[in-house]
Amino acid sequence: MYQFDKIKLVIWDLDDTFWVGTFSEGEIIIPDICRKLIERLTDIGVVNSICSKNDWEPIKERLKEEKLLDYFVFSSVNWEAKGNRVKQLIKDMQLRSANVLFLDDNPSNREEVRYFCPDIMTEGPEIIPHLLEDTMLVSKLDLEHKRLAQYRILEEKRQEKAQYSSNEAFLMKSNICVKIEHNCQEQIERIHDLILRSNQLNFTKVRSSMQELEGLLNDPMVETGYVSVTDRFGDYGIVGFYALKDGALAHFVFSCRTLGMGIEQYTYHYLNRPKLNIIGEVISDLSSEQPPKWINQNVEAVHAEKMKIRSLHEHMVLVKGPCDLFQIYPYIAQTELFDTEFTYTTDTGLVVESAGHTTNIVEAYRLSEVQKKCITDELPFVDIGMYSDKIFKNPYKVVFISILTDANLGVYQRKQTGERFAFMEYLYPLTDPNNWDAFIAGKYNCCGFHFTREILEQFSQQYEYIGRNSPERIVENLKFIKGRLKDDCILVVMLGGELYYEKNAFEAYKDRHIVHKRINDAIREWAASTDGIQLMDVNRYLTGQSCFYDHFNHYVKPVYYKLAEDMVRIVNECTGSSIKETSKIKMIQIRIKEFLAPIYYKLRGLARK
Repeated sequence: MYQFDKIKLVIWDLDDTFWVGTFSEGEIIIPDICRKLIERLTDIGVVNSICSKNDWEPIKERLKEEKLLDYFVFSSVNWEAKGNRVKQLIKDMQLRSANVLFLDDNPSNREEVRYFCPDIMTEGPEIIPHLLEDTMLVSKLDLEHKRLAQYRILEEKRQEKAQYSSNEAFLMKSNICVKIEHNCQEQIERIHDLILRSNQLNFTKVRSSMQELEGLLNDPMVETGYVSVTDRFGDYGIVGFYALKDGALAHFVFSCRTLGMGIEQYTYHYLNRPKLNIIGEVISDLSSEQPPKWINQNVEAVHAEKMKIRSLHEHMVLVKGPCDLFQIYPYIAQTELFDTEFTYTTDTGLVVESAGHTTNIVEAYRLSEVQKKCITDELPFVDIGMYSDKIFKNPYKVVFISILTDANLGVYQRKQTGERFAFMEYLYPLTDPNNWDAFIAGKYNCCGFHFTREILEQFSQQYEYIGRNSPERIVENLKFIKGRLKDDCILVVMLGGELYYEKNAFEAYKDRHIVHKRINDAIREWAASTDGIQLMDVNRYLTGQSCFYDHFNHYVKPVYYKLAEDMVRIVNECTGSSIKETSKIKMIQIRIKEFLAPIYYKLRGLARK
């Protein structure tokens, strides 16, 4: 039987496993439970891949039609035996077979895969309902699909690497940049996760508890640092951590997603090769007396660019909001100027998407710390982070916010004292007893919180439902926010999409394009007569249904790239900096592919006839 807590990757067979039927013999049906499972796996940070005996091009076309293609990475679809293919797939993804679940309806295929990968978990499709149940018990979420994005980068690198004569030649052209920083307390959750999850590049195998890690970070006799990496393919985030005490490494751990890049070797040399007692098996050699020459190749240029940015004062820009701003941010090449406050998940699994809601921003300024603490103490589904007042305290030159959450979330008010906060979809008020059974059963989106009838009853006694913010209320909130920012700060408002989405499946989004139009028009009218306001309007780039990805508020990459160009222009104009958007050539290639794909498939269909 599989061990769910060990799974990092699920490899799917297709025929009679992911779907009902055999693709090469006729029509197939994809059960809803399989759709839900890959979506939920992705939401909790587990990656999906394919190993199927079929022809890749028609399979890819069908998955694309079903809006499922982007959930899979490193797909292996051909007619060769599966054992070696699965082994190579796991190797390419730099994972251990012990952390992989292989699903296939054919017992012979499962036995063959186990022969090549003895530690792998294998099951038939009958366990899919149980697997889905297991995923629903996970509270820690990856709703931005960062883990999937990281494996997309790895997949892209593997494809390009094949064009080079040697691995070193490829690395020399990768523009790998390593940063080692020491404000570890601010990144303690990611560091703790790295310590617990990493195996192949965990040199000390010390699995510190959160309390032990806090003690280590606060010990003045211990030097700690975390390692982050970027290259021309993307940003890998925090991939390593070390703790140096009395000349020896108590922690030396790295993520396997940078395996083969030489990050651990570079860091070891950076630390002057201190004493390291390696425990257990690791798949990296630290014996070389020279650091990797392909890392931080142009140190002087990097240093000069840093100095240029710092001379303009770091963190002059705040980007504060939900998924629209979060999706734009990765396309900014230089982000040293930026602070961000995006949707986040707490230690308890609570998803907080309301920090950028105009009501919460206003209340962050208006309420005292005592009032904020009162609300967060009495409501277990509210986090103090939604009242962040960094926007008012720091001397920002530019602040970006979005209206998406104002158009979606409901607003509640404390009956006795009037404090307000926004939380969850407006369509299903928490104070309406008719909704309680659905909340308790988890049928509505509960933002990762498990409601009980007692909690809902107590909340309804203390709070009343105000409703979704009207366009007029949003403008009043924006006026309040603008009036409390620094005098020379430009407020940039990201407007919502006004194009009808034909495939909408959510009741709460039924007329959202109309709601956005009303809000946008009110903001446009106010902005036209107010100094210090700029607008970012996605509607300039929404030309048709092909601009949507999988959701009314989710767009294809070229749309976000155009918005990133707008963001770069505004920041440069307002700060005097010279940041750039990233990967322009790559985005042009994506546009060309998306333009040619329908033509290609149409011609291919005619050829078959």
